Amino acid sequence: MDARDTEVFQKVGGAFAESMASVFSMLTGREFQVKSAPGELLETPAIAAFHEATGILVKANYQKGLNGTLFFTLPLKEGTMLVDLMLGGEGTSAEDLVGDSKDALAETFNQIMGSANQTLSDLAGETFAIAHVDILAVTPDAAAFAEHLGPGAFQDIVLPTSQDSLNTTVHLLLPDLLLQQLKRKLGLAEAVPAPVPVSVAATLPAPTRQAPMASGPAPDAGNLDLLLDIQLPVVVRMGQTEMQMGELLKLTPGSILELNRSADAPVELLVNGKLIAKGEVVVVDGNFAFRITEIDTRAARIRSLA
Repeated sequence: MDARDTEVFQKVGGAFAESMASVFSMLTGREFQVKSAPGELLETPAIAAFHEATGILVKANYQKGLNGTLFFTLPLKEGTMLVDLMLGGEGTSAEDLVGDSKDALAETFNQIMGSANQTLSDLAGETFAIAHVDILAVTPDAAAFAEHLGPGAFQDIVLPTSQDSLNTTVHLLLPDLLLQQLKRKLGLAEAVPAPVPVSVAATLPAPTRQAPMASGPAPDAGNLDLLLDIQLPVVVRMGQTEMQMGELLKLTPGSILELNRSADAPVELLVNGKLIAKGEVVVVDGNFAFRITEIDTRAARIRSLA
C-alpha cells in the first residue's frame, strides 16, 4: 500500500467512523466509539465469511459527484440490538429485521451517509450525494452475497464499533471503480507521467523568421464570468430541531415539530450550505417566496462559497 492509498483510506475511513459514532450516539442517547482501519481487497466469499449467521447488507447508491454503490455489512444480531437501543430499549436482539426496525436502520444509514458525504464533499470541493439506502438481510453464503454485491473485488475498510452493551464490527466495502473515483476527487490519484522530451536533429533547416504576433492583455485570473452559469443549491431554512429515532417513527399527519427559532426571527438563506442572507417568507402569485432583508457584500458572498 503506497502513501496515496494510506491517505485515501484515512480520509474515507475517518469520515465514516466519525459520522457513525455521531449518528449512533445521537439516535440512542448513548456514547458510541467507532474507529477505522484499512482492510484487505476482498472477493465475495471472504465477505460472506464475516458472518456465521444472517448478516445485514446496506446498499447506498450515489447519484451526484460519484457513480456507483458502496456497501456496509454487519451481523443481524448486533444490527437489531442497535435498532432496539434507538427505539428506547436496552439493546435486545431480534431474529429478523422488518417493519419499523428496518425503516429505522435505513434512516440511520441515510444520516450516516449524509454526514460522511458532507465531510468528503468539503475535502473534494464538490457535492457528493446518494439517492437512497437499501437494507437487506442476507444468509451467510457467497451466492447470496454475490447476488447483491455484483462481480469484482471490494476494498474493505474496517469500522470497529463499541458501546457499553454493544460491540461489533461494521465493514465498509468499496468497489474498485468507486475507490478510484474517490482517489481522483480527493486529489490522491497517481499522477500521469509527463511526456519525454524529444531531441531535434541539428541538421534540420532553421525556421523562417516571422514578425512577432501582437498579443493582447493577459487574461484576468480573477474573472468570474466562467463561473456565473454554475448551478448551486439554494435552501430557505426556517429552523431545525433534533429528535430521537423513536420520536421520528411516531410522527403522523398533523404532528407538530417545534423548531429552534422564534416566530419573529429572520429566516435564513443558505447557498451550497453556506449562510449568505436573512429575510422573511412572503407569498407571490400564490407561491411562497423569500424577501431579503440582510445580505453580505458581493465579495463576502464569493469568499463564503469558495
